[in-house]
Amino acid sequence: MESLQHLKGRLQAVKNISQITKAMEVVSATKMRRAQEYALNSRPYAYKALEILAEAALHAPIETTLTVKRPVKKTVAVVVSSDRGLVGAFNTQLVRAIDSFFAKDEYANNPKHSYGIVAVGKKSAAYATKKGYELIESFSGFGDYAEAEEIVPLADMLIDGFEKGKWDRVVVLSTHFLTTLRQEVRQRQLLPVEVERIDETVREIIPEHGRYAELANKETGGKKQETRDSEKYIFEPTPQETLQLLVPHLVRMQMYHLMLEANASEHSARRVAMKTATDNANELSQNLLIEYNKTRQAGITKEIIEITSTQAALQ
Repeated sequence: MESLQHLKGRLQAVKNISQITKAMEVVSATKMRRAQEYALNSRPYAYKALEILAEAALHAPIETTLTVKRPVKKTVAVVVSSDRGLVGAFNTQLVRAIDSFFAKDEYANNPKHSYGIVAVGKKSAAYATKKGYELIESFSGFGDYAEAEEIVPLADMLIDGFEKGKWDRVVVLSTHFLTTLRQEVRQRQLLPVEVERIDETVREIIPEHGRYAELANKETGGKKQETRDSEKYIFEPTPQETLQLLVPHLVRMQMYHLMLEANASEHSARRVAMKTATDNANELSQNLLIEYNKTRQAGITKEIIEITSTQAALQ
């Protein structure tokens, strides 16, 4: 049986841990909502850009260096993980998805095809180094909810490499936020650009359940098609040159939304992990308190027996 002093020390340590994990749970919940708000607030802007793109496409074909498909000799996988731990199975699920992607990708068995990784987050960079994959670039410190300008260096690096022919396909592996208790890793093609995928990414920002789920039934995008067709845009200098500028901007916007999704998923996973840790700490604290009281009671009973036995011996 442990001493009272040792049990008291363990009990105090568990209570301290419980307070820390509870505080981290509350902070993570706040950051999760902020990340969702950032993503939702940027949707109207993205929809307007998509609307202008559709209008410009009526006057010129969407043919830019970022939309033309070509033979794929190299694929870059952008892996979005966390910088820190204490996120439960968040990074573990991502690692499994990466392994599955490299094993089952359509170009996996092509000897003339190669892969590279652009790591977003310290955990994915460490994973790429450990597995021996080609680590093209590593980004970290995007913050608890990434700002749009923070994503520009990452998106521009991917766009520049695609335009120069360093790689022919860019795939993003990131965690999609569904609910507070449920997130899943999804694979999305960033380059070459498919406008439908950008629109899908913007629409998927609304969670299935929770605080913002009711927005799914509301039209938060731009105007509807019949209204768009009646509007007149003046493009200067030409619609084709407008497309050349607009498509890269939409790629940056898509990458930004994917980062915000990953931010919300990370904070949600950390919130759930901290809640579980708090519950476990409270349960352990109760068990230690019971054990402490039993030990203390046993000690008091022992002392009473000793006093009674001494008194009986003296008589």
